[in-house]
Amino acid sequence: MLRVPHVTLHRPNALDLALETLAAEPGAGVIAGGTDLVPALKYGLCRPEALVALSGLPLGGIEPTGSAWRLGAGTTLWKLERWAAPGALGVVPRAAALVAVPPVRSRATLGGNLCLDTRCGFLNQTAFWRSGRPACFKAGGEVCHVVPGGAKCHACHQSDLAPALVALGATVLLRTARGERILPLEDLYTGRGDVPLGLHPGELLCSVEIPTPGVPSGAAYQKLRVRRGMDFPAVSAAVYVEQDPAGVCRGARVVLGAVASLPLRVPEAEALLEGSTLEPAVLDAAAAACVAAARPVKNVDLTPAYRKKMAGVLFRRAAREAWEGC
Repeated sequence: MLRVPHVTLHRPNALDLALETLAAEPGAGVIAGGTDLVPALKYGLCRPEALVALSGLPLGGIEPTGSAWRLGAGTTLWKLERWAAPGALGVVPRAAALVAVPPVRSRATLGGNLCLDTRCGFLNQTAFWRSGRPACFKAGGEVCHVVPGGAKCHACHQSDLAPALVALGATVLLRTARGERILPLEDLYTGRGDVPLGLHPGELLCSVEIPTPGVPSGAAYQKLRVRRGMDFPAVSAAVYVEQDPAGVCRGARVVLGAVASLPLRVPEAEALLEGSTLEPAVLDAAAAACVAAARPVKNVDLTPAYRKKMAGVLFRRAAREAWEGC
């Protein structure tokens, strides 16, 4: 039986106290739902010096803020999938509903899904299994078992909500004991498999803000996984489109998931969609751009060639669904 190692657990009763604890203990991590962190602890994939529990803090909730919607980082996916989101924002509850299984979604949080660690079939195993190979980049070594001779970590980013929220142009509020900053969600991700998040020491993701989409607009998220009921995506695609009064696309965002170490924007596909009515020839060209941009490697289920091909297929499905939702 795999057991959680001994770790000091802090249970602050206020957000300021939690931030002060993180500042005072640079080696501390945070735990909310724990659906990803607890298995990582059992597998020895991380060893924080202490953990700061966030479950008792007022970090949840969904509320309008005039020109945007604010989603608390502590909002569970169970509540998020039941959000009666207006218009194109409906892609958020639909993406949340595709995460894992109901018992997991009842505990997992929005912030946890956005800050999900990158994964790799050669790393996300037990310590005993990993002991048969040299340590990889993500484990502190100097080798990549996925790309022989590779000079960096290729661990895969497999969040479901990140592609959808990046497509919607979301921003995040990050706080420390010294202050706060706001940045586009896509800028939170470094593109490095070994250090996927650009968080400063002691920094905590507190909320997500989504600008109210223009009208008419639509958004969609498509996901491929081996087991429909519970798996991480092997590849995914999120598309957001806006129409002008003439029924022509005046703005688009295309984001691929699980084909890189970050949610992957595809500006070439976006440029092709803009100014079009998403006719078949345009979708063909944009799908080809998605296939070209996707460079999956053998780090998750399904072959890289199949995942690369499906990036175009899922984009096409998401684009059509988003356009029909305008």
